[in-house]
Amino acid sequence: MKIGYQGVEGSYSTLACQKFAKEKTYSTKGYMTFKLLVEALLDNEVDYIALPVENSTSGPITRTIDLMKYLDVKAVEEIYIKIDHSLISKEPIELNDLTEVYSHPEALEQCYTYLSQYPHIEVKEFSDTAGAVHMVKESDDKTIASIAGSHAAQMYDMNIIRENISDNPLNTTRFLIFTKKSAEKTLREKTSLYVESTHSSGSLSHILDIFTAYNINLVYLMSRPIQNKPFSYGFFIDIENGLDRSNFEAALKALEDKTSYINILGSYDKGLIPEYEGVIQNETNSNK
Repeated sequence: MKIGYQGVEGSYSTLACQKFAKEKTYSTKGYMTFKLLVEALLDNEVDYIALPVENSTSGPITRTIDLMKYLDVKAVEEIYIKIDHSLISKEPIELNDLTEVYSHPEALEQCYTYLSQYPHIEVKEFSDTAGAVHMVKESDDKTIASIAGSHAAQMYDMNIIRENISDNPLNTTRFLIFTKKSAEKTLREKTSLYVESTHSSGSLSHILDIFTAYNINLVYLMSRPIQNKPFSYGFFIDIENGLDRSNFEAALKALEDKTSYINILGSYDKGLIPEYEGVIQNETNSNK
């Protein structure tokens, strides 16, 4: 089993791959961009891909889920990964001596409050968290640092200046594991779908009414612009499924009459959200 992910070894996505594989024999392959990752799945280079779709601090990761709108793929598992951002350098260094910090844009956003305490440090985006650690390791400049998981610091034998610098100490990323669609149509605990409405008056309201009418719990709704239709929107929807598949099928039939496009992105069991007992809120640093 081969699982693809975006980034390099040591990224949070590799943790999602590991959690998905469990005790199975597997290999992983990293790709520079999410687009290349998705193309690898479609071209059968990998069997599965791990896509981060939502973060508890920064919200939906739109550049990943937007890629899935019109693809014939399916999500088979939902995985939650605790995000423990650390400030990482090549060697021990005082914060006042740091000049630049590199990381993935999502990670930088999730550490905004912490980083804003140090206006002298220039914040720079990098393709992924673990890649930033590797870049800092290879650099001759000892005044630069990266933000990534502590596991990446250990992997690359780097120095941790400070752990848990996320603005939200409960910081968690939700991943979906995608594969190519098969004939299997088993209904699991959650189903993700993407729909485009007819954009007539009250069209979104009619869509929501359908879920209510068939007693289906809608747990997630996000609008996204349709590229070739300016100021028109499609909707990513997550629903919790009951035991009665007939309700689900009837709701889909009703949706077909109120939408111009439907893509069922997969049905899967709900992932287990990590426990955070004893986590301490990151406070304003006094080591300035």
